[in-house]
Amino acid sequence: MTNVRTYVSIAVLAIAAACGGAQKSNTGLLEKEDVPPPPAGGANALKEEPKREISSNARKDYEAAVAFYKDQDKGGWKESTCRQAAERFAAVGREHKELPEAPYMEGRSYHNCALLSDAERAYQQAIKVKSDHAPSISNLGEIYFRAGKVDGAKKYWESAIKANPKLVAAYNNLASLLLEQLRKSKDGEGWNKTEKQARDYLSTALAVDNDNVKSYVLYGLVYMEGRQKNKNRLDLAKLLLDEGKKRNEKFAPLQNAYGLYYLYRNNLRDALVSFQQAVELDPTFAEARMNVGLITLGFRKYDTAKEQFSKVIELEPKNYDAYIGLGIAQRGLGDLDAAEGSYKKAREIDSRRGDALFNLGVLYKDFRAAKQADLRASQTAYRTARDFFKDFLNKDGSSDDRDEAKANIADCDKVIKQLDDFIKATANQPAPPAGDGK
Repeated sequence: MTNVRTYVSIAVLAIAAACGGAQKSNTGLLEKEDVPPPPAGGANALKEEPKREISSNARKDYEAAVAFYKDQDKGGWKESTCRQAAERFAAVGREHKELPEAPYMEGRSYHNCALLSDAERAYQQAIKVKSDHAPSISNLGEIYFRAGKVDGAKKYWESAIKANPKLVAAYNNLASLLLEQLRKSKDGEGWNKTEKQARDYLSTALAVDNDNVKSYVLYGLVYMEGRQKNKNRLDLAKLLLDEGKKRNEKFAPLQNAYGLYYLYRNNLRDALVSFQQAVELDPTFAEARMNVGLITLGFRKYDTAKEQFSKVIELEPKNYDAYIGLGIAQRGLGDLDAAEGSYKKAREIDSRRGDALFNLGVLYKDFRAAKQADLRASQTAYRTARDFFKDFLNKDGSSDDRDEAKANIADCDKVIKQLDDFIKATANQPAPPAGDGK
């Protein structure tokens, strides 16, 4: 039997490891194709902001809304409390239109429950009140990034830094983008330049806030890249993660990053423990759940893997890799129909990728064909498998992947011919003599 490829990579899927849990958007402004341009402010960012006169009533109303927000934050957010907090800040904003903080905190309240369209509207309102309100600009960048509008997000984060050169969140977010570029690019001058820029952003962030855990996590993840050529980078990454741990060991992305570190050290046991801790700390952290699912697939704990991938799909209904992982888990549990459905769902999500095609080929070749008692039905399953592998060859992939698909096609052709010869030979055999009826 051919070695079954899973086509799901832990290292690739953990790109957003420092960004926190999953996000989902309600319908609204995010459905627009174009990201509105960020405000062009920021020219006077380094100058001291003129002192604002805030009325005692405005201060009192705002502080009351903040107190409610802090109480909810201690107990954990759910949609009802997010909306309640948002409405309190919205009421402050309606009454005191001079406060950009009120719509900003309204947006943050929505953001806590991933009500991103409502959050976007509130942040845009804050910018209308104060065009260079850096926290609102930066958080809009996060929303556009989650919507897949990376270029627009980058512009917003750069604009936020122009408005406030000490905004740590924007530096972290720009470093996250560069981290993705590092993982997708090859070593060389371009890689070195990108890596240095990411480190510069994070060094600036830590110069402003030396206790920022997210910056330490991102810095550690940056150093994990390039580990193939220089294993000392893993030691440096561990030092940075340990610094983050001193600040807050219950930060879920930190535990997920530790999981990646142990994974790169080939310590699967501790990697799994760290990924599981990340999930416990933040049940909505889809990347950590993916990593738990992937390791448990390797341990053939298919029930656990199925549970994790199913939860990821609840959080991110269009997560291609989660459907592939779910299909593999279902296949391991013997539920071939469900596995086929998962692979086909992944194919619907992104027809450009070949992972689903390869796994459908494996499903028919190594599982469905073997279950067929009828030789012609088995032959049909092999033909179906061969077609999936051929379709896979039309997709982008590494030379190893393509070689394996070609080997599977050759295996299918061989078995199809053997079955055909056997069926013909059986059909040409003379019928047994009729009995005498006794």
